[in-house]
Amino acid sequence: MPRGILRVLVTLVLLLVPLSTQATDTAPDTSLTPLKFLIGEWKGADAEGKAHKIAFALSSGGTTLTETLTPPDSPPMTTMYYSDGDQLMLTHYCSLNNQPRMRAAAIKEGDKAITFAFVDATNLKNPTDVHMRQLTIDVKDHDHFTQTWTLSKAGKDVPKIFTFERVK
Repeated sequence: MPRGILRVLVTLVLLLVPLSTQATDTAPDTSLTPLKFLIGEWKGADAEGKAHKIAFALSSGGTTLTETLTPPDSPPMTTMYYSDGDQLMLTHYCSLNNQPRMRAAAIKEGDKAITFAFVDATNLKNPTDVHMRQLTIDVKDHDHFTQTWTLSKAGKDVPKIFTFERVK
């Protein structure tokens, strides 16, 4: 085999070995465990009774949970749940054209509610601009949950409540 080809093959092997060992050396991410029951499709309504759909799926090799909320009268919005060390975080890609990041309070086994509080946001020109500043997910059972999004509008908190039931 010519030396040039051999050199290329050895270089490729050396580049690929760290990738294969890296995937097996990492511990499984358990920070998403409290939310994994949400995987699937849900139907629900807001406080005014308007129908909403929501779907959850694992993504990025199981390191994020992707939520797609589809309201009846505006484009779908995406929220990504992920870990930051031992803490659970989210980034909400809002139809208001900003992206709030929130961090969950410590979650203990058996907790029925998870509350995420505002950390910061991209594309938010002023702190008084309209944005989501909190999310509470209240688990009723394996097939029912409520989301309470808190909208900050002119410095006042406005709760937006959604109830969901698993689509079977």
